[in-house]
Amino acid sequence: MISNCGHDENNRYRGGAAGDQTGKEWEIIPWYNRPWNVVLRFTDDKIANMIADMAEACAKNNNIGYDQDQRYTFWYALKAAGFDPSKINQLCEADCSSGVSAIVKATGYRLGVSKLKAISIYTYSGNIKNVLQKAGANLLTDKKYLTSDQYLKRGDILVLENHHVAINITTGPKAEDSQNDSEKIPGWVQSGKDWYYRVKPGVNQHGFAIINHHKYYFDSTGKMLKGWYQVNGEWYYAQPDGELEGAMYHTDSRGAQAIWNL
Repeated sequence: MISNCGHDENNRYRGGAAGDQTGKEWEIIPWYNRPWNVVLRFTDDKIANMIADMAEACAKNNNIGYDQDQRYTFWYALKAAGFDPSKINQLCEADCSSGVSAIVKATGYRLGVSKLKAISIYTYSGNIKNVLQKAGANLLTDKKYLTSDQYLKRGDILVLENHHVAINITTGPKAEDSQNDSEKIPGWVQSGKDWYYRVKPGVNQHGFAIINHHKYYFDSTGKMLKGWYQVNGEWYYAQPDGELEGAMYHTDSRGAQAIWNL
């Protein structure tokens, strides 16, 4: 089951009245294949369970509705209610991404987690993956997480970038089988066409790094760069695709270009 904030009382995205007029603007519904392209998982059970608890409370509180034009009013109502959505007593609105980001931010306040408290209320579906990863969430992109709820855990966040975000509130029967998938540390993690290198839970490699005898560069979000790119005014080139994608080139003593083997 997922907590889903998806449309207003007129089955539209904007223009409705504040609050949930039908009980279905923000509701608990069965998992469905949107399709999703990434799952974000906080491995700290306290964080994950609180995210799920708050997502359930939001769906049950009909003072919270859906409207993209008033999407930030939910955060201010949540803050005024002591970060407890069950206690919101004023009519307010969210959309899918502002609702999820507000819930995760409020979780930071309730548990005293600085990275979560720092999440912007202006987060949207196009950047929420990077925002939550920076805040400590692990990226899960294997097909089994995206096409079924069998491997999902309570508190997992489902994302279709630039389209939709929802929160999973039940743990699938095969979820324990997937526990180690997000704990391959250190190791490579793929999200869409981008690669990251996880050095510890929730933390990606940044800057230059030597991995398996090859040199790589990771930007401020942890994304591995490839092709031509500039760092501190200097130009570098890395393998754009293939088995050694991202591996940096250098000029040897003869002036020839070759991938570094360190």
